Amino acid sequence: MTDAGGPADAGGRGQDFTVVVGVSPSSGSPRALAWAAREAAVRGGRLVAVRAWRPTAPVAATGGRLPSVAADTDADHTTAQTELDAAVAAALGPDHDTSTRIVVAGRRTALTQAAEGADLLVLEGPRTGEVSPRWLVGRLLRSVPCPVVVVPVPAGEARSPVAAGARAVGRAAARAAATAGRPGLQRPPT
Repeated sequence: MTDAGGPADAGGRGQDFTVVVGVSPSSGSPRALAWAAREAAVRGGRLVAVRAWRPTAPVAATGGRLPSVAADTDADHTTAQTELDAAVAAALGPDHDTSTRIVVAGRRTALTQAAEGADLLVLEGPRTGEVSPRWLVGRLLRSVPCPVVVVPVPAGEARSPVAAGARAVGRAAARAAATAGRPGLQRPPT
């Protein structure tokens, strides 16, 4: 992992061609990483893999009091960086030459910030049944300063609407069970 790039891009600007790829914490975005790595290699540029991350809010104690144990955001940030490095290594192999970066922000803001100064932003397409990535991509198209490539997910790997619904119901049930009878307990931001 390095921030060094290749020769000047074909545009003659005297800068490296930079491809930024957003890496999902749920899927690892292997197809987007592979496509972006090939594109960066063809253009003699560099690849930067980014992931949005926000520290989790400390859980309130019973009765809304402050918790007695503070969240260890440095350890959580280190864990997020390690997971991003592992996802990139799993998709590109251990000898990849990709910079990795955790951006402390929501998904859209993180990708918009990461795309500043980039020549191309690459994302993996939404899976069937996922709603938020569709609006996220639409808003990104209007806010990023560079072209956006969305790498489609093959039909065999996409989740069906029924599976996505079942997963959402399961998460809601687990969240309800975890917060039952605990006033002031808030869900951490996503």
